[in-house]
Amino acid sequence: MTKPIIAILGKSGSGKTEFAKILQKHNIQPVQSHTTRPKRDKNDTSHKFHDDDSFNALKDIIAYTEYGGYKYGGTLPEGHPAYSYVIDERGLKMLREDPRFDVKSVLILAPEDIRKERTDEQRFNRDKDIEYTCSFDDIILNHRGLGYLEFQANQLIEAWIK
Repeated sequence: MTKPIIAILGKSGSGKTEFAKILQKHNIQPVQSHTTRPKRDKNDTSHKFHDDDSFNALKDIIAYTEYGGYKYGGTLPEGHPAYSYVIDERGLKMLREDPRFDVKSVLILAPEDIRKERTDEQRFNRDKDIEYTCSFDDIILNHRGLGYLEFQANQLIEAWIK
């Protein structure tokens, strides 16, 4: 039996992390993300943070990428009916090739002015020229606030998670 994973893609400040938090309220567990990048602040719990040696020692990484000069990878917590993963296109392609997973993908878009308010200048500028080349199962325009994002998440859950 394949495990459902909702792959969440989008530029910095688009609402990917908020979308994953909404899914978690519905028992859709986030994939444990690991990285070699430094914490953005002391309360940053978005990943498990590693040096190169401890990252390279990880077992059962389901997707891997390098972005902004840092390594990122995910491991799957056991015992959940469905998962979400904030990921890039390279990782999405890896997941789609893995027969263990039933992957659904969603691209979260937000207008540039909104993204600029939500993220720092370095991440905003780094992501400005990203152009997506793969297909997505759904695309959400996140321009109406958290309530609308939650509504969209609920619609996807009803359609995708049986």
